[in-house]
Amino acid sequence: MLNTLKIDEIYDTYVIGLENEAQGVCKINGMIVFVPKVLVGEKIRIRITEIKKNFARGKAVEILEESKERIESKCPYYEECGGCDLRHQTIDENLKFKREKVYNALKRIGKIDVDVEKCVPSFKNDNYRNKASFKVENDRIGFYKEATYQLTDIKECLLVENEINDCLKEVRNYIKNNNNKINSITIKYGNARGELLIDIYSLDEEDIKIIDFLIDKVSCLKTAIFNDKVVYGKGYIEEISNGLMFDVSSKSFFQVNSVQAEKLYDTAIKSAKLSKNDVALDLYCGTGTITMIVSKYVKKVIGIEIVEDAIRNAKQNMNINNINNVNFICGDATKEISKIKEKIDVIFVDPPRKGMDRKAISIMKKINPKKIIYISCNPVTMARDISYLTDLYDVKKVIPFDMFPNTAHVECVCVMERR
Repeated sequence: MLNTLKIDEIYDTYVIGLENEAQGVCKINGMIVFVPKVLVGEKIRIRITEIKKNFARGKAVEILEESKERIESKCPYYEECGGCDLRHQTIDENLKFKREKVYNALKRIGKIDVDVEKCVPSFKNDNYRNKASFKVENDRIGFYKEATYQLTDIKECLLVENEINDCLKEVRNYIKNNNNKINSITIKYGNARGELLIDIYSLDEEDIKIIDFLIDKVSCLKTAIFNDKVVYGKGYIEEISNGLMFDVSSKSFFQVNSVQAEKLYDTAIKSAKLSKNDVALDLYCGTGTITMIVSKYVKKVIGIEIVEDAIRNAKQNMNINNINNVNFICGDATKEISKIKEKIDVIFVDPPRKGMDRKAISIMKKINPKKIIYISCNPVTMARDISYLTDLYDVKKVIPFDMFPNTAHVECVCVMERR
């Protein structure tokens, strides 16, 4: 069909659905148009901003007929910042969207028609993130606008822990009054002692002066990294999860929603129905969170992770918690998994957003464990990976978790059992 849409032209249309990242799906003159921050059933007036071969993008200039699920966002940066996607919709509707997102990914991509349980709500919908990475440009600090490199200057972020926002204010005070070439700042909060870690990258070594300023102004700042060097404190902060203590460094992965992570891990482990004779494997183990939580239920756990800092933390964490039935391996999961000689009963896998390597999946099938517990923050790659396993395994349970409230992202636990 010949495209008759034009850039900057205004059209009235209806929202017929939400796509994977919660953008509204409309149809104008036979062409699909994606529009952010609108809801299913709404009549909207949009301006066309981009036209591709098979679809277009638009921006809502007026909501002509509102959905009953629409609410007013509390965030003053919501229309500019790319951090949140769903502040214009009720929490209940957000949970429904995330459940449907997981179901649709499994059915359309994985060709798996399975019941998906209701999305488990988060204890907190704001001030839950224990980590934030900010971009800095001279005296401005914040996040990039969605799909751009244009910085949204912010005073506080509603998603992050209050201590991170307090630290952000002091960073802002410094960069407002000092010329700098700081590029990025990451701040992490540790729930064990209410302490902060700050990791700063700058093009000018002189900017290290910000560290002394922050030490003086931020009482809970306990460790600082400048251009990949620990310049203050021990280089890590402490997190408590599922009754265990974890040292977390700047580069180590740890779930950003601590309270919800406990629920997720508890559900994953209970769903595995572990026994004291089992040997478990934890792929992409990070700082060893799942590895060590699992350890008290099984004979032995092997954890594999490619990030050296994470494995260093994981070994420290093992000693801190007096655990002696865990073996951590630093290396690429695809290569290291093929070296395992022991009989593995259960595999826990929590890969990055890009999912698993096909070779790793093939080796995992050769290992042939009784159960595979797949934890994912990306239903699309999870569905793809699981589809390669369904010739040997049945999907028994799929449970979404709202790990990232007010955004389109969702965490998921999938339980598979060998036939």
